[in-house]
Amino acid sequence: MRMLRKWMPGADAAAQINNQLQMLTSVEPARLISTSIAFALMALFLPPWFVLAALGIDIALEGLGFQLMRGLDPVSQPQRYHSAIAAVFLTEASYTLCCVLVWQQDTEFAKAAAAGLLSMTLFQLSTVRAIHMPFGVAGVAAATLIALLGNGFYWLERQDGLGFLASSIALLAAIAYALRAMGSNHALHLEISSRGVRADAANRAKGLFLAQMSHELRTPLTAIVGMGEVELMHTKSPQTQARMQTLVDSAMDLAAILDDILQMSAIDAHQLPLRPVAAHPKEVIEATVALFQPVFAKAGLWLKLEFSTPRLPDGRLSPELPETALFDPQRLRQCLSNLLSNALKFTWTGGATLTVSYRDNPQYLNAGAGSGQLQIDVLDTGQGIPEHERDLVFQPFQRGAGAQAGSGLGLAISRAIAQQMQGDLEHLPSRIGALFRLTLCIRPVSVALPDPAPRVSVAGQHVLVVDDIATNRLVAATYLRGMGHSVEEADGGAAALQAIVARRPDLVLLDLHMPGLSGIETLAQIRALPGPHLPVVAMTADVSAAGRALYLSAGVDGYLTKPLTVESLRCGIARHLPPGGAATPSA
Repeated sequence: MRMLRKWMPGADAAAQINNQLQMLTSVEPARLISTSIAFALMALFLPPWFVLAALGIDIALEGLGFQLMRGLDPVSQPQRYHSAIAAVFLTEASYTLCCVLVWQQDTEFAKAAAAGLLSMTLFQLSTVRAIHMPFGVAGVAAATLIALLGNGFYWLERQDGLGFLASSIALLAAIAYALRAMGSNHALHLEISSRGVRADAANRAKGLFLAQMSHELRTPLTAIVGMGEVELMHTKSPQTQARMQTLVDSAMDLAAILDDILQMSAIDAHQLPLRPVAAHPKEVIEATVALFQPVFAKAGLWLKLEFSTPRLPDGRLSPELPETALFDPQRLRQCLSNLLSNALKFTWTGGATLTVSYRDNPQYLNAGAGSGQLQIDVLDTGQGIPEHERDLVFQPFQRGAGAQAGSGLGLAISRAIAQQMQGDLEHLPSRIGALFRLTLCIRPVSVALPDPAPRVSVAGQHVLVVDDIATNRLVAATYLRGMGHSVEEADGGAAALQAIVARRPDLVLLDLHMPGLSGIETLAQIRALPGPHLPVVAMTADVSAAGRALYLSAGVDGYLTKPLTVESLRCGIARHLPPGGAATPSA
């Protein structure tokens, strides 16, 4: 009775049935072939019309069982569940009946065939029907009942009690073994499923921990970066400037490490989002290199960018890089930044060269007609990578000997991004330094992108800063006043609503994680206020893709992540503020 209770449907029965159906569906072609062969063997001993009818009934009952199993929940659908069990019982009964009729034939070959055919169905029941035990037990019960009745009829008709006893014992032993094997397989499936559930729970817990850790660390980082940048603006002492710059750079490095860890977690969970848009690949590459030019120059290194049209294996020259293509420019910048940062870390003299080319030959492509492959080679004159470390550079948290500070995730993240964009990142042999080849799939398009909008002065606006942490308010307010805005502060959602009613601001900077009235609740009440649309820009330490999607769908106009910098704040609010001065050309 205890074993029967263990097999009764529980809270996880629906998941077991779904897994059972998936397994049966995956092996269904092989099962249909083997079943057809089994019935063909039966036709050697039984009338063909009878065998064909039995085969049709068997297939129809199995199809009915599959249909009943789809989306089945035994707790809420007991009648359907019992019907599914009955379908399994009748399917095995129809098959076993044919085996018994073959057994009745007075030839040694018939009995050997019947024993083999019955063993085949017992093996099938103990393996592919073992995930949800009631289905497997129903099938074994049908096979046992029909086989025992047929065996008894055969031997009792011949008045051979010893033959009946010996054959029945052998049959029951085979069935007992099948049930034991079924129970073992069922326990194995449960253990695998349990491990999967525990692994998923551990991954979710890890993700929550990393997100919370990132959120908590970004709050003090905002203060460090903010006060450091403010001091840099006002101090005249070269020594103080150097110390403040080191402080700000170190804080931003820590923020970058946090980003890398969160992105690696997203990659492990297959949740790294891609946002392909029509963009200019050449401009994205040139802009990224331009950001690194002063950094390389400061280190006494050169950084070169070359666009080439190499000859393809078929003899053609590769085409020019398309002016406009469909790809994710943010991810391309991220990959290039990681590669250039890596080159900078390991190069002390000389510099690095980026060679960009494009291939439209179909042998390079995986994304169908119309796509091409962007190839970027990054070659530096540094120390190179020792032979014994070449297999480790793409492993998470691995850094070569003598590596500078960092998470050791940059190359691993870049390779994962490249592979998600149907390309790759690989290390190639080189006589000097290290050579990395980045390939990405891009799709040329003929969309004309709009010209950059003129930069408009937005100084002199009134901005409300809402954050429960005084340090965060101080940093944002200091930045805003430096830009020429007037600032009002609120330490929570209720105070923010009162401030808006008293004097309507031109823009609200709103922290989304606050005690009491949360940022989302505050936003909803702001949107319910009468009057014209009030721009609200989120200011949060949540850098996850899911968080960004949630907040944008809630109705914020913009999204700023901590730690804030002067430039990120300036760009983040400029598009949402009304013009406060004359237009100036866009830089």
